[in-house]
Amino acid sequence: MSCPFYSNGLCYNPSVVSTYGRPSSAVVKQEVCNTKSYRECDYFADPPDQEAPKEVYPIIHKIACTVYSECPNFLVRRFGEEDCVAYCKAVEKYIPRNSVAKCVELWNNCPYLSLTGEK
Repeated sequence: MSCPFYSNGLCYNPSVVSTYGRPSSAVVKQEVCNTKSYRECDYFADPPDQEAPKEVYPIIHKIACTVYSECPNFLVRRFGEEDCVAYCKAVEKYIPRNSVAKCVELWNNCPYLSLTGEK
């Protein structure tokens, strides 16, 4: 099995296209692209889910994809090309955007940390 982003000597991975402005041969390594170890490539990333789950409401959940929290339970999940939402692994729920600031700034005091043995 070969990399799904490799075609005709070029890499079409979205991160390569955003870095180089177009598909590029600069990152192509035949020994990686054409083998089942293609996931080891620094540029490889699974394509984002195209549709958000039914429990995600963009008007309530959509956040900037650059949001970062040191909380080990905090994840940013990408849907489509530019839509991101926050997810809490401790409670297994999507976080409304008006609560994300607490996950970023006050994560040390989060009562959910104890649920996963992090505190």
